[in-house]
Amino acid sequence: MSSRLFSPDSVFWRVNREWLLILAGPRSLLLELAHPLVAAGVAAHSDFRRDPLGRLCRTIRVMTDLNFGTPGVARRAAGRVNGCHHRVAGTLPEAVGPYLAGTRYQANDLFLKLWVLATLIDSVLLVHDHFVRPLLLSEKQAYYRDSQRLARAFGIPAPMMPPTYADFVTYMDSMLNSDLLTVGPEAREIKEALFAPPLLGPAARAASFAGIGLLPERLRAEYHFEWGERQERWLSRWAALSTWLHPWLPNALRAHPQAVLAEWRMRRVSQGRA
Repeated sequence: MSSRLFSPDSVFWRVNREWLLILAGPRSLLLELAHPLVAAGVAAHSDFRRDPLGRLCRTIRVMTDLNFGTPGVARRAAGRVNGCHHRVAGTLPEAVGPYLAGTRYQANDLFLKLWVLATLIDSVLLVHDHFVRPLLLSEKQAYYRDSQRLARAFGIPAPMMPPTYADFVTYMDSMLNSDLLTVGPEAREIKEALFAPPLLGPAARAASFAGIGLLPERLRAEYHFEWGERQERWLSRWAALSTWLHPWLPNALRAHPQAVLAEWRMRRVSQGRA
């Protein structure tokens, strides 16, 4: 990795530098856990009961390093993730959806890695459409092309990735509408650990409101989230206010601090070379 994965003139950078896209994290996590084999791995190989926000925070930190980090920082972030995955393996303790008890899982399974990455891509684009501005189809296509570099960083070979954005949409639709995603007891236990604690829980629930609201209705119901017309109205009003207000906000309030810092450093290097 001799240069940055992404540059400030790429669509991937411009989309991900929006600070509001942190709202995509909870949706992505909940979609990941809706895959019973992913949920089993997280339940068995993470300390989610003591540190319920740990996985979400680590995911956000890794994506920040990959998006805006120097080549060395990005390389180390990808290495940490791939190294941790080597230790995550086991069997499903009970049947969930189409998966029988005893089904083996391994975090480095390419299909599971593809699903985890897909939840991030899909959630970012959906949150941007709702809370920043709707992206043009050409922008989504460019974003997806850029995101394929992440697949390589995580060891997902090119033939595993849907080749175009249209193919990616088809893949997501097929996953979201199949019982390959079934919220099982382990996923609900992790969700309860995140939202049930008396102090942390309400704050985590409030921060995850948009992510919960943007889940497919079936999965939201399987998680046993309470969601009705009142919550839907609040989500719609918040989204409308956010997209109206966004163009008027100064860059300091809109942009991810790490993106701003990286851009400043690159300008200094460029000016020093000039």
